[in-house]
Amino acid sequence: MKLTVLTAAVVMLAGFDGLGAASAAAQEQSAAERDAAASERWRRWRDYNRYPGPIPTPEDWVPPAGPIRIGLQVGHWRADEAPSELRRIRYNGTRWRETAEWEANLAIARLAGAELEALGYEVDLLPAVVPPGYRAHLFIAIHADGSDSPAASGYRVASPRRDATGRAEDAARVLREAYGAATGLRQLPVSTRRMRNYYAFNYRRYEHALHPMTIAVIIETGFMTNAGDREIILGAPERAARGIVEAVKAFPVTRQPAAPTTGRQNGQR
Repeated sequence: MKLTVLTAAVVMLAGFDGLGAASAAAQEQSAAERDAAASERWRRWRDYNRYPGPIPTPEDWVPPAGPIRIGLQVGHWRADEAPSELRRIRYNGTRWRETAEWEANLAIARLAGAELEALGYEVDLLPAVVPPGYRAHLFIAIHADGSDSPAASGYRVASPRRDATGRAEDAARVLREAYGAATGLRQLPVSTRRMRNYYAFNYRRYEHALHPMTIAVIIETGFMTNAGDREIILGAPERAARGIVEAVKAFPVTRQPAAPTTGRQNGQR
C-alpha cells in the first residue's frame, strides 16, 4: 500500500515536472509574443506618427512672422466634412432644443473675430477641421458644454496636456480670468481629459492638427443645458466674445504694442 502510494507520488511528481516544464515554455513563448506585439505596435505608431522630427522645445519657440494672428476655431462647425482620420467628430456636439452647439460657438467666434480685427489683429475663423500644421500666435477652440442635469453650470479652460511651446498654460490662465470677468459665470476648477487631449492639439496622431509651436487653448463657454449659462452663450454672446477678446489683449504674446505717442500728445510743443 505504501509502495503504491509512493509510486503514485512519484508519478504525480513526474507529472508536475512535465507540467512545470510545459508551463515555463508557454510563459517563454507568451513573453516572446508580447515582445513581438509590442514591437509591432511601436512600428505602427512610428509609421503613423505625423510629426516624426524632433519636437521643438519652449526655448525654440519664436512667434510667427507678420502681424499677430489669432485662430478662432468654431467647435463642431462643418464637422460633417471631417476626413477619415477624424471621422469620430463628424456627428457629436451638444444642443439646446433646435440650436446646435456649433451655432452658439459660431456666433461667439464671429463677434470676437470682428472685434479683434477692428483692433488690428489678423483673425482666422476655423471650422472643426484645422488646416494641417496650422500656425498662429494663439489658437482658441470655442465650445459649449451639455449635461443631462440642468443644474450643471460653469465654464472651463484647458491647455494641451503636451505643450511644446511652454506658454499655453499662461494663455489659459489669462483666458479663465478674462472670461469670468466678462460673463460673471462660475469657473469650473477642473478641465476634462478630453479637453487636454483635444484632437487639434495632437500633431503626432493627426495630419489635421496644429503646428507644435502654436500656442493653444480650449474653452467650454458654459452649459447650453443650463438656463443661467444660456443667458450668456445664447442670449448675450457679445459678453462671451468680450471675454475672449480681453484675454487676447492681455496675454503677453498677443498684446498689441502701444501706439507711439507724438510730442503734442505728450504735452510737448
